[in-house]
Amino acid sequence: MKKLEWKKFEKKLIIIFIILGIIVVLGIILLIKNTNNNESNSVKDQEVNQKQCLDDSTLWLPDNCNLYSQIPEFTFSSENGDLHSIKDFQGKVLIVTFWASWCPDCNQEMPLIKEFQKITEKYDNVEIILIDKLDNNKETKEKAKQYLKANNINIETYYDDGLAAYNMLGMHNIPTTLFIDEQGVLKAWYPKQITEKSVFEAYLLNTVEGSDATTGDFIINQMMDDDGGIHSAYDTDKVVTFKSDVLSESQGAMLESAVLKEDKKLFDKMLGYINSFMKTDGLTAWKVTNGDTSKTNALIDDFRIYRTLTEANNKWGGYDQSIKEYEEDLKKYSIANNNFVDFYEGESKSYANRLTLCYADFQAMKILKTKYTEFQEPSENAIKIVRNGLISEDFPLYYSWYNYDEGKYEKDDLNMVEEMVTLLNLARVDLLPEETIAWLKESMDNEGIKSRYSVEGKVVEGYQYDSTAVYALVAMIADEIGDMNLRADALKKMEIMRINDTSLAYNGAFGLQDGSGILSFDQIMPILAYEYASK
Repeated sequence: MKKLEWKKFEKKLIIIFIILGIIVVLGIILLIKNTNNNESNSVKDQEVNQKQCLDDSTLWLPDNCNLYSQIPEFTFSSENGDLHSIKDFQGKVLIVTFWASWCPDCNQEMPLIKEFQKITEKYDNVEIILIDKLDNNKETKEKAKQYLKANNINIETYYDDGLAAYNMLGMHNIPTTLFIDEQGVLKAWYPKQITEKSVFEAYLLNTVEGSDATTGDFIINQMMDDDGGIHSAYDTDKVVTFKSDVLSESQGAMLESAVLKEDKKLFDKMLGYINSFMKTDGLTAWKVTNGDTSKTNALIDDFRIYRTLTEANNKWGGYDQSIKEYEEDLKKYSIANNNFVDFYEGESKSYANRLTLCYADFQAMKILKTKYTEFQEPSENAIKIVRNGLISEDFPLYYSWYNYDEGKYEKDDLNMVEEMVTLLNLARVDLLPEETIAWLKESMDNEGIKSRYSVEGKVVEGYQYDSTAVYALVAMIADEIGDMNLRADALKKMEIMRINDTSLAYNGAFGLQDGSGILSFDQIMPILAYEYASK
């Protein structure tokens, strides 16, 4: 009996050990699986984190073609194998989409291609073509043809056999769409699927009319009042927009834009507002708030308005009296103790004790000092102050402002919009140092140029963001020094902040997609960048 009971107990133990063994094995398998999942998730998180450190809009853009530059010549073949060049299409607006039948993102866009084609019919001489990313492995000509036939897509289709064009252009993603104007200049691009007709039409408008025109239309239709005053802050409610200030910087910059685009009507409207609403005893107010005109000017804007007036007079004539008045006003309000000063305060009848370096417009000074001896010494002093304001070899930018009373440069943080204006002024008279140009290039090759820096060259906490106006000014600097790669990098960064959607009243503006953060200066600087690039 005892033997029988022992045998039964022995069997139970064996069963228990087997069950425990199975549990241990399952536990080990689950542990390994969980570890692998954690490793996989860790890698995925790392990839996401890396991606978050980069701007998606620039990450996927082609490397070897630049906005507002001639598209590089590349070739592709027709269905029957005939070779074609992109140059064959010059003389018409061309929209080129690189795609493949296996690509899920392409499959989101392709059903809309026929709708896009209908949109192009509203404009003259526009053609859409497809270029298949043909690797003869994942994608074959047969697969592409089957897809197009199954989806009833009859757009002219070509093949990039062996990815020669894709690699030559330095492309990273499909679909990518290139928008090329009649002269073969790349005017816009989109490195992912376009799934809204209004977005497609916005890019087409940028190509047909020019990006400067679409942004200019936004300013004129949405931010300019009937008198010609450009208000500083946009709101979807026009009443709110028109309660914001009108600034002399916006009026002057728009004057410059009107001269560049040879729009005399716009120029006269801008100038009319300045003369009617911003002038008090010859002093041009730096702002008008709800009809209240400031009693303080801004030298930087006075210089721009004066310089642009002389350019308009050379182009059209008829502004001699306005020029003469500005010259007298500059004599009266811009100079103290043989130095140019930032402003004159009308109420206290006092002059500023400083020169902000970006206020020194050397082109305007050159015109003035050749006509009047009163401007010669202040101009030479200003040039010395700016040139001697280089911070250091390690950080070859310029101090923000010079204190006349203390006889020294103040070490305030650098507002990079002002800093880029200083560099542009220097570039326009061939005085921009090579080490400063090198700093610009290195910054653009890395994380870009942020909004504010200390004089030690560190980004100021809380100002690690990009500015539309900064990149527009970098593009203009690049034009002055003839560096097309730097210009391309700046325009690429600038375009990230552009809103492209014709269904929105603020299409063409630079700001946030919900319509917030749209300021007049951040619109006019890109317009100038586009116009100088077009020249």
